[in-house]
Amino acid sequence: MKHVKGDPPAAAHRHQRVETSILEELRSILRDDITDPELDGVRLTAIVLSPDGKLARVHYAVPRARPRTAVERAFTRATGFLRGRLAEGVELKRTPDLRFVYEAEIDPSGAGEG
Repeated sequence: MKHVKGDPPAAAHRHQRVETSILEELRSILRDDITDPELDGVRLTAIVLSPDGKLARVHYAVPRARPRTAVERAFTRATGFLRGRLAEGVELKRTPDLRFVYEAEIDPSGAGEG
């Protein structure tokens, strides 16, 4: 995680905790509340929150057999729902806008995960 030069350690630590909370909550929502079959097996890998907290880049990995464009469309459809549920599940001053960033293909069987 990158920080602005001169960030106090406490602020940097808080920023990292917020990123972790957002990632955990979005993983939970994706697992428990999303019914779109295009998002089955998609794994959220990281969150990069802007310094002002207004934007969260959500990195994800797609199962090998799944067309990446279908997943992108599914995230576009689900963004409002995800953001609304995030606002309910994580106490933040402001709920960030979500931008989904493709990161990798993954083995849908889960082989090689640790």
